[in-house]
Amino acid sequence: MKYNVIFKDGAVCLPAAALELDGDLTAIRLLMLLSYDRAMGDADEAFLAEQLGCTVEKLSETVDKLREAGLLEPERKRKPSASGKNLTGREMASVIEADESMKQLIEECQGLCGKVFTPTDVSKVVALKQELGFSCETILLLFFYYFEKLDAVGRKLTVSYVEKSAYGLYNQGIRTAEALQDYIKQVEMRNSNQYRLRKLFGMGERAFTKKEKGFFDKWFGEWGLSFELVEHAFDLAVDRTGKAGLEYMSKILSDWHTSGIATVEQAEKASADYRSSSAYKKKFKEAERGEEPSSSFNTDAFFEKALKRSYAMMNGGGE
Repeated sequence: MKYNVIFKDGAVCLPAAALELDGDLTAIRLLMLLSYDRAMGDADEAFLAEQLGCTVEKLSETVDKLREAGLLEPERKRKPSASGKNLTGREMASVIEADESMKQLIEECQGLCGKVFTPTDVSKVVALKQELGFSCETILLLFFYYFEKLDAVGRKLTVSYVEKSAYGLYNQGIRTAEALQDYIKQVEMRNSNQYRLRKLFGMGERAFTKKEKGFFDKWFGEWGLSFELVEHAFDLAVDRTGKAGLEYMSKILSDWHTSGIATVEQAEKASADYRSSSAYKKKFKEAERGEEPSSSFNTDAFFEKALKRSYAMMNGGGE
């Protein structure tokens, strides 16, 4: 018999040695979680344990087991080094003359920050390339992204703000322009979903509880469901029970996810098919007799503007 894997929700790559974990599901699931979302490497133990459905103690034992097996190791986090000594005028000139794109980058970043950079500022930008290995395109995208975010709330962008953010992203494994673009899309989608969830549940501005965050992360992060599908589950929960219980909604969404249902149209069709099925009719008749039933920030516009800046910079132009 031949077996073919069905990659419905993408794929996760694991070390071959994971096959030798003697069926330790917690260890395998932890490896899959960390491989699927590198940002989970920075999550606290309580949150990770909740995602895996185990205790913090079990998580700690699992981490130790994976380290001993050579499958997991703590990555030393990078921080801005004190070697961030200010470049001398001669050193700055040398760096800029040796790399024309760096000169254009400095000019573009100065424009976004609205000031002429000091030697310290230039040193920090250079360090992002020399110490972290970020390309000029990645650095420019960083400056442009945080300029847009801060400008929207009336704040000025600074090199220090970008530097701190850049090291944080590097430590999450985000080190290329492509990875940064994916990160920005995910963040903006998450933020959009958070706003819509607050409105849907009438939460106002209060922070999500740990329980709520766990459900929302599962729906949007782990299962990759659209907001429209979650909203449909919300409506069904209210219609059937009179309230939007998270557990009840999650059961509905879990059934849809398992069945490969990804749109409201598919969910409605599945419901209609079930209502016309013999099982439903039998259940309905039993109920009539009183018997117990048998057992988804405008990222597209942002990237278009960022791309224009990048092209202009690389071609030695302005806006």
